[in-house]
Amino acid sequence: MGRHVLIVDDDHESREALREMLRMWGHEVDVAADGCEAVRLALERRPEVVLLDLGLPDLNGQEVARRIRAAGDPPAIIALTGSEEPPSAPFDDFILKPADPELLRIKVERASKT
Repeated sequence: MGRHVLIVDDDHESREALREMLRMWGHEVDVAADGCEAVRLALERRPEVVLLDLGLPDLNGQEVARRIRAAGDPPAIIALTGSEEPPSAPFDDFILKPADPELLRIKVERASKT
């Protein structure tokens, strides 16, 4: 029961590690290295779940999430953050970096839109 997931992270190693893990679990995965690419892919490919790093080089994660939501019928958006304080809206959930694999698997499988 794979999901379509978009990973947004400017760190190449983190992005690729997440991609491989999610593919092993049977998910279809797209990746973006910056906020503009993330918005474009989210609107073109319509993933079910977006794993979104908050610290991106062009648009920050908050702005990316707002733009994706503004386009209508948004995916579930899960923030990837190094801060233990949960990010505020427009996120559906969050995962602390580095992501615990089991928690990541559960959150992606159970993610739902708000």
